[in-house]
Amino acid sequence: MKKFIIPVLLVLWLSSCQKEDDKKEMPYHAQWSLIHFTQADHSEAYLPNDIIWEFNKYDELIVTINTPDIATSQLPIKTPGTYEYVGAPNVVSIENTQYAAQVDIDTLTLSRNAASGGPVIKFIRLKK
Repeated sequence: MKKFIIPVLLVLWLSSCQKEDDKKEMPYHAQWSLIHFTQADHSEAYLPNDIIWEFNKYDELIVTINTPDIATSQLPIKTPGTYEYVGAPNVVSIENTQYAAQVDIDTLTLSRNAASGGPVIKFIRLKK
């Protein structure tokens, strides 16, 4: 009986250790440079590397801001730092706000109620 229990416990322990490392890769897991933000009649354009959002597989959004012009922005995140997000292939929830997420090759678009003037945030991929 001992010979059976030890291998079973070992397999269970190894499989539980691998769950965190085996999180499913989402199409938006990468570094993204914000290039455009629109909300209702308001529009903001940014140069590559002004604002970088990195979505990692550990449900962390790392925001880097390299522009002083952020103070007057209407972006949902205007402070550099690490934020938690919850994601699925076509949906991302950041700071309790849910966005539709669409990746087309090297472009990421996050939108929320765009038809009624909700925000649309566009990024270009920095690295894979």
